[in-house]
Amino acid sequence: MMICPHCSSMDIIKDGRKTRRDGTEVQSFYCKSCGKYFSIPIEHIAPDQTVIDSGEVLQLKFDEVVRVHGLTDIHVGAVEHHHSKLKEAVAKIYKDDNARWFGNGDLIECIPPAYKISQRGQLIPPDEQVESFLDAIRPIMDKCLFIRGGNHDYIRSVNALDYDVVRSMAREIGTPYYRLPGYTQIEVSGKKWNLVSGHGKSGAKNGDLELNAMAAIYSQGDVFYLGHNHQLYAKPVESLIIDNGKERLHRRWYIRGGSFLSYADYARYSYYAIVRTGWVTMQFDKNEIQCWEN
Repeated sequence: MMICPHCSSMDIIKDGRKTRRDGTEVQSFYCKSCGKYFSIPIEHIAPDQTVIDSGEVLQLKFDEVVRVHGLTDIHVGAVEHHHSKLKEAVAKIYKDDNARWFGNGDLIECIPPAYKISQRGQLIPPDEQVESFLDAIRPIMDKCLFIRGGNHDYIRSVNALDYDVVRSMAREIGTPYYRLPGYTQIEVSGKKWNLVSGHGKSGAKNGDLELNAMAAIYSQGDVFYLGHNHQLYAKPVESLIIDNGKERLHRRWYIRGGSFLSYADYARYSYYAIVRTGWVTMQFDKNEIQCWEN
C-alpha cells in the first residue's frame, strides 16, 4: 500500500516508470488528493501480492511427504483465546521440516470501535491483535502456504472500515491470500491432490451439511476443509469410482478445523455443547492422504 509523502493520502495511482540521470529506474506516482507527483526506486517497492481470485487454483509442489496444518478460528485478542494451544501448534510446525500450514480465517477477534457488539469480548484492540498474531506465528512465517479471512476479521474490518485487515496480514507474512473458498492443488512426487478450503458460514450442529454443499460444488476435491463452527474432526468419506475398467473405493476427507478458544462464559450460561480446542493436520504423500486431530 503506497502513501503520499506530501499529504499522507492513500488515494495513489501509478504514473509510469522513468530512468534518472544516474541510471536508477523509478516508479512515478500521482496523488489524487493533493495533486502532487513523487517517485520511488523500483528496487524499494515491495512486489505485488499474490491474490488467489475466484476460479484460480494455487498450485504447490513438493518432492516428498508434506504435513499441512490447518490453523483456523485462532481469535487472537479474544477473552477466551487459548494462547498455549497456539504455541503448541507453532512449536510442532517449527520442529518438523516437512510441515506447512495455512490460516483459515478468524485469525484475530477484531471488534472495531463502535461496532454493533460489545468491546468486552476482546482484551486488546484490533491493531494490537494483528501485532500479537504476527509475533506468535513469526517462527513459522516461512512455512505458510496461504491465509484467508473469516467473519470476525475479514467481514468485520470490511464492514466497519472498508479495509481488509487479513489481506494486509498476508502481505506482511509474504504469503498468498484467499478472499473466498477455492482449490489448492498439492503435488507430491508427481501425484496431485486437491484440497478445497473455505472459512465456512453455517452454524448447524451437523457440520457435514456444509461440507456436503462444498463437495457438490468443488467435485474434484480430495480433502474438504472448513472452520467457523469450531467443531474439530477429520473423517474419511468413501465413494465408488471406476479405475482401469474396475470398480474401487475412493477415499475423500471431511474436516472441520476446530479452534484456539477455551470454553466461553456465554457458552456455559446457555449450555452450549463443548467443542474441543485444537487443529487438524493433513498429510499428503504420493500414495495416500492421512488426516488427524491435534
